[in-house]
Amino acid sequence: MEPLISLEGVWLEYPGQKNAPAATILQDIHLSIAENDIVALLGPSGCGKSTLIRLVAGLISPTKGTVKFHGREVDGICPGVAMVFQNFALFPWLSVQGNIHLPLKQAGLSDAEVAARTKHSLEMVGLTGYEEVYPRELSGGMKQRVGIARALAVNPEVLCMDEPFSALDVLTAESLRNELGRLCADAANPLRTMISVTHNIEEAVYLAKRIIVLAAHPGRVALDLPNPLPYPRNPESPEFRAVMEKIHMILTHHELPEPGTLPADEHSRIPRVSGVTIGEVLGLVSLCTTVPTDLFELADELHEEFDSMLRVIRAAEMLGLVTTPEDDVVLSPLGEKFQAASMSERKAILAERIRILPLYRRVQDYVTKAEDHTVDMDDFLAILKTWYPHQDIGPLARTVVSWGRYADLLVIDSSKKTIQATEQALIA
Repeated sequence: MEPLISLEGVWLEYPGQKNAPAATILQDIHLSIAENDIVALLGPSGCGKSTLIRLVAGLISPTKGTVKFHGREVDGICPGVAMVFQNFALFPWLSVQGNIHLPLKQAGLSDAEVAARTKHSLEMVGLTGYEEVYPRELSGGMKQRVGIARALAVNPEVLCMDEPFSALDVLTAESLRNELGRLCADAANPLRTMISVTHNIEEAVYLAKRIIVLAAHPGRVALDLPNPLPYPRNPESPEFRAVMEKIHMILTHHELPEPGTLPADEHSRIPRVSGVTIGEVLGLVSLCTTVPTDLFELADELHEEFDSMLRVIRAAEMLGLVTTPEDDVVLSPLGEKFQAASMSERKAILAERIRILPLYRRVQDYVTKAEDHTVDMDDFLAILKTWYPHQDIGPLARTVVSWGRYADLLVIDSSKKTIQATEQALIA
């Protein structure tokens, strides 16, 4: 049977600035989604999850390859696909009712049908009585509920959702997940195909029949995991927890080397902590103990997205302050010593650990060999791009510079836009 949606050899690239190479967002994506399939997309920030569903919806076009719906190449907005955006995408000059009416009227529905669908979709998301309210008068969570109601009102064949519950309070998010779960389990419901981007593993296991794990830099399909649990699903059941634990393990420990290459060495894994500050590492270590703490419970406790928390944990692990057995994070012996140390002793410990990182040895070698041990910031960014062609260099450069400055290895002159090796770096 022909798939409802297919992505065949899809690439998406953005042109590089000046002499920089093009940025590859998605690389050679091959993915088929059948009718009645419910798919969750998981993976780290920057792996192209949101870009992928925008391709499916026809909001953007691939650089190479094709996206097909019912066997026909998607050219422009894809009919039959509705989108729920993370940032609401409401028209501020229209009321709640007006935002929902707009796509229904464009579809040529009668006034009676428009009114009936609007009433039903607002009931589903708990916004009855807010028909005449404007977006500026709503909380973020309520705006998202309007976005979901608008998508459901058009009775789409496929519902694409970009982290639809991230702006909602816990109870509202649970209520809407339960409602979507009920729709998934209802054989009479016309909406049977869904694609959802999420950072919430429990949400993915609760809703999806398939969980697609994307790798980053560039984005590509790493794993396609079936979820055989029958509907309705009980998050407290041992079977449900077992699937969650399996995915936890994949996301926290799964290595994905490039095809035809050896597994990544230590310095090539540094970009996985791109954007992490020393302050975030210190904050994490202050919360850890020698008693194992579940990674996901820690992320929930700190109200952090899992992939953001995972980068901080990886940074702390790379610095030798924590270990991550199974799904837990535990203070290492060095981490215990660090917690008991004075401020000056803590800085000395971290500085010593930063100095021995392979990436910093590479950076130090590059800067110290330059004239006056000084390099132009643009040249520094260019060499980083050469080392890591698929990495978002901005966050990586900020991490490299801030860590180097903390360890007294680098001095930044903002007015001259230069980076200089310190005397301590020259001695080391």
